[in-house]
Amino acid sequence: MQILMSIALFLSRLLEIYSFLIWIRIILSWVNRYPRTGSFSYYIARIVDPYLGLFRSSRARIGMLDFSPIIAIGVLAVVQTLLAVFGVYGYLTLGIILSQIVIAFWSYGISIFLFFTIIMLIMRLIASLSRNPGMYAASGQFSDPITEMVRKSFTKSIPKESTVVLISLAINIALYFVLKRLFIILATLAMNIPF
Repeated sequence: MQILMSIALFLSRLLEIYSFLIWIRIILSWVNRYPRTGSFSYYIARIVDPYLGLFRSSRARIGMLDFSPIIAIGVLAVVQTLLAVFGVYGYLTLGIILSQIVIAFWSYGISIFLFFTIIMLIMRLIASLSRNPGMYAASGQFSDPITEMVRKSFTKSIPKESTVVLISLAINIALYFVLKRLFIILATLAMNIPF
């Protein structure tokens, strides 16, 4: 059993390093999307792009933003954490596995989406107050569904754009904290599953 635990800890550390390389690849892709042969970013891409390619999909893309690397890192984080838990304690339960999946779903999915939406709503609020159409257009993809829902809730009067965006921003911030608390509760409940 000790040998299996040691192997699990070793694999956990390898996955931690691999995750770090993926983050380096993501950051380098912002600067140089297609690296030159023989460059540092080329070798990083050769190491991590096959894994990232498993998660590339048009469904993971919203506008110009590709969330597939975040999904890939989330899956890697779950596996890495499960290996680390097994390496330390020598066992895994269904509760531990479910708990880690819930935590990853929040950390690498919903929280990132809500964070981007909040940032876009802040940009949209600044654009509506400064009347900057370029900034307003850039913030639309994440924030349009929310602002439209808020706008439709006003039946008697048409509110100013800044009012709609401010209400949408408040709803999103509240939703972030409520969902964060809910996911903590779900992860704790899952952890308590005895088998």
